[in-house]
Amino acid sequence: MDRYERILTLHRILGNARYPVTVARLQDELGCSRATVYRDIAFLRDGLMAPIVGDDAGFRYDPGESDRFELPGLWLSSEELHALLAAQQLLSRSGGGVLSSALAPLQSRIEKLLSDHASGKAWPVERVRVIPHRTRRLDEHLFRSV
Repeated sequence: MDRYERILTLHRILGNARYPVTVARLQDELGCSRATVYRDIAFLRDGLMAPIVGDDAGFRYDPGESDRFELPGLWLSSEELHALLAAQQLLSRSGGGVLSSALAPLQSRIEKLLSDHASGKAWPVERVRVIPHRTRRLDEHLFRSV
């Protein structure tokens, strides 16, 4: 289980717990070591400002604050962000082709994802350029008939 999945699972466990959850139970459910459980709890508490209360006996969300806390919706690694930007640029270049109508919903979804998670700033998409390599020109009329 990678870190993202562990954080989501930890959030679900702590959100559903009425009583403090022991570290041993967290280790079993997350499938990781004791130190990793403490690192993930520290990341939730310090990095994501989760209202976690507890000690070595167990952890849970603060009952008064737990309903106001929610994890961020979409986390992208740098590789995923590069792939998303490259896909967006390639889709924008395919205007008027055979697949343009089929790929239009995907392009609009990618643009919505980029705008939703830009934190108020526009992504500098125009500064990213994907250089095509060994492209072929084709006669679209002949391609449609074939």
